[in-house]
Amino acid sequence: MLDRTQDEIGRLIEPGRVHRRVYTDPDIFELEMERIFGRAWLFVGHTSQVPKSGDYITTDLGRQPVIMTRHHDGNIHVLLNRCTHRGARVVNERCGHATRLACCYHGWTFDMDGTLVGVPVPEGCAAGFRKEEYGLARTPRTGVYRGFVFASLAADGPSFEDHIGPMKGNIDDLVDRAPAGELAFDAGMHRYVYDGNWKLQIENVLDSYHVPFGHASTVSKEGVQFARREGDQKGATVIASDKKSTAAVWKGRKSYIVGNGHGWTSHTSLDEGKRSSPTFDAYKRALADKVGTARAEQILTPRLHNSLIYPNMSIMGLNIHVRVIKPIAVDRTEVNVFPVRLIGAPAAMNSANIRLLNVTHSAASFVQTDDLEAFARTQKGLRSTATPWVDISRGLGEEEPDRELNATRELATHEMVVRAQYKAWAGYMREAA
Repeated sequence: MLDRTQDEIGRLIEPGRVHRRVYTDPDIFELEMERIFGRAWLFVGHTSQVPKSGDYITTDLGRQPVIMTRHHDGNIHVLLNRCTHRGARVVNERCGHATRLACCYHGWTFDMDGTLVGVPVPEGCAAGFRKEEYGLARTPRTGVYRGFVFASLAADGPSFEDHIGPMKGNIDDLVDRAPAGELAFDAGMHRYVYDGNWKLQIENVLDSYHVPFGHASTVSKEGVQFARREGDQKGATVIASDKKSTAAVWKGRKSYIVGNGHGWTSHTSLDEGKRSSPTFDAYKRALADKVGTARAEQILTPRLHNSLIYPNMSIMGLNIHVRVIKPIAVDRTEVNVFPVRLIGAPAAMNSANIRLLNVTHSAASFVQTDDLEAFARTQKGLRSTATPWVDISRGLGEEEPDRELNATRELATHEMVVRAQYKAWAGYMREAA
């Protein structure tokens, strides 16, 4: 059984390496569910998923089932999906619309803000029963920034502003690309499950070191040409198309960290915004009409490739989408991938972005399948006890400040971002509940 003291947790993390147990030990996973997913600010969903009063979606925060609703007054609520009578999950569908939320077991009915409004055969209730005391529980804290909804299952802890503050610019980078200044998560969802620890996906999001090896078919000239055809965007370069240009990307791309486990990598191609196609040109004109030519050029100047908002979501800035990581067990993880539609952009542009996502990061795509294979092989390899440590030392000691961005940077092929994630991990895990 895991000793939950600070010293024991601390012995799992050393400069430049982590113990294999952080990926394989069920007791550590249980503690993560309690101390990370039970208290951190977690991404729940986007307000566009509940556009009208009465709309709802369901998801899980760690192991806690929740419902995100839009109440009749227009406010967003994040409710625990558990009937306060006998404990049944109230809403079973992934999304939908309702005037009231009704439990299938005994018919208790709740308003969209969780208020208990109906109890069948009320005369059978105990003396002193008061409906107002039996509403659906709400997550103790919620926060919303530009449509991105987060919640914490802990009543106390760092504020939402302190948590999300350093990453506001990364969310802005995506939202500002929409001529109307809004996003829509209304193009469906890709869902996949892999046999590996949740942190493997988190680490991979900002790992540029694996790209030319793990995605060898993608970095080939044929792979890039295929992605461009499928995406119908001349400007939608997936990654470099030959070894020479791959080396140039390695040299130019940087990783950045800003505390709390958050980070991002700079864009793949610095000349991306200079490319042209009829689809892209129409989008560029629509954006310029809304924000002006100078601002449009600024928005379209590539800055971000991937962003990670620790511990459970990432934003892909190249073929735009949002990815949500959901731990199931120590060796099993679910990932939800949401295509992002830019409100105000030409339909052809949004369609092209979604097609490109389908080719690159859906469960059956030629990019994501590479990563899933790597995750499964890693989890199997970590069964070996002969080598107890996992090395994350690339670039250790080469970090440097970026005063303009108020961040710390390093080459993206180094492992600074992984070390930063484990610094945040240790901070959560060492703190008693």
